[in-house]
Amino acid sequence: METIQPNENITLAELQERVKYILDFKPNLEKLLDDDPQQAVKIATSLHKFINSEEKELSKARYDQLMLDNIYLFNYRAFVEEFNHFSGKITKNNLHSFIFEITSAHSSTELRVLFPTNDEIPF
Repeated sequence: METIQPNENITLAELQERVKYILDFKPNLEKLLDDDPQQAVKIATSLHKFINSEEKELSKARYDQLMLDNIYLFNYRAFVEEFNHFSGKITKNNLHSFIFEITSAHSSTELRVLFPTNDEIPF
């Protein structure tokens, strides 16, 4: 998925698709955690880079007003910012912590209302 390009026409459905993209990694990473930890680290590292790119773009000052005008975009930014609690290189030893961050970032009540779990997103 390409890095987000925030604009005034971005829709809730588009942002939900981005959340779904991130959340869809969790079951695969959990399975690979035991079966193929090296592959899990590669995938998690790729996801981490994507999330960091999203946050870097969304944090630009030129989008400040857009964030105030679009609650969905504002909350999506909060979702990706939650991943800042995980820093450093992903390894086999801290992979479980990274997987936990996926759940943690989504656990906010407000975020769960705007961005339901995969089973609740109508795709």
